[in-house]
Order: sequence, then C-alpha cells, then structure tokens
Amino acid sequence: MNSNTVSIVISGVGGQGVLTLAEILAKAALSDSHNVRVGEIHGMAQRGGHVVCTVRIGAGAQGPIVDPGTANLLVGFEPVETLREAHMIREDGCVLLSSHIQYPVAVSMGNASYPPNKEIIDSIRKFTNRILEFDAMAMAKEAGSSRALNMIMLGAIIGTGLTPITEEAAIDAVRSTFSKKFESINIKAVKMGREKVEDLNR
Repeated sequence: MNSNTVSIVISGVGGQGVLTLAEILAKAALSDSHNVRVGEIHGMAQRGGHVVCTVRIGAGAQGPIVDPGTANLLVGFEPVETLREAHMIREDGCVLLSSHIQYPVAVSMGNASYPPNKEIIDSIRKFTNRILEFDAMAMAKEAGSSRALNMIMLGAIIGTGLTPITEEAAIDAVRSTFSKKFESINIKAVKMGREKVEDLNR
C-alpha cells in the first residue's frame, strides 16, 4: 500500500449519516487539493441495515477499494457494526468506536442476542489494539441534535491526526453541505469530536 495514502472504512446503519460523512470527507480532501476516492456499499440502508463506505485519500488512491487488513482507520457508528468491519483494519491501524448501541431488527424482535461490550472489544483487539471508544450519540445530543452523530465522528477522524484533512477544510465542507439552520450544531459537533479524540490520545 502506498505510504502516502490513507484508507478509511466507515461502518454504521442506515439513517446514521454514514454516506454524508464520506461525502464531507471527500469534499474537505478535495478542497485541500488531495486526491480522493469514495466507495459505497449499501445494505438495507433505508431500514436500518448495514452500511459501509470507504474513503481513500492520497497520491496512491487510484480506486475506492480497501483490501482487508489495510485500512488505517475504521470508523464505527455502533459497536456491532464496528466489529463487522474489524477485519479491514491494519495491525497498527486505529478504530474509532461509538459505544451507543442501536439494536438490529433481529435483536429487537427477539430472534438474536446482542453481544456484551467486552466481547466486542476483545474481538476487535484481535485485529488492532488501538481502539478509541466514546459515546458519540451522547456527544451529538450535547451538541444539539442526535443527527449530528456523523459530525462528531468527522471531528474524531480529524483528532486522530491520521488524515491530511484540516478542521478548517472540514468545517467549510460542512457549511457547503448543510442548511444554515443546522450549521452551528454541526460545527460544534465537529469540534467536540476532535477534542474528545485528542484527549483520549493524550
């Protein structure tokens, strides 16, 4: 893999803003003149199904495909959805995991059980030890809206320092994506996410 290329895998469920996060990452990267490729894998997105996006930034990003075991960063909007894609992360890669649980339909209907958090974390640790866990949903609500969850994760991505995307470029991309009505909440969420991950990394 080209050392100048950053590969990001974003995993969540339909309605959490996974695709919007990937779009804003791409906008921010392009605004700073970085080469970027985005790939989308839709599950049952409209029904709360599994959704995965890949974002590759850098000179070596000739396509959007991220091979298993090569992602620098795995961004998980929900614990089990993070675990689903854990095989994508490099051994020295970083996992951003939101601890807020959104139960799958099968669990809600009593047809399946949800694994304990320790079991999920232990399973992810088989792939990497760099796991930064925080409740992004609680932070989004603190910022002003549960719908700002993806902007908390955007800030968290910037906070890792693993991508060339600046907070300034990200905020410009946020302004060009959302209406003025939601601008302040989303910008606040980006800053909160960045600060949280910077604190966790200290």
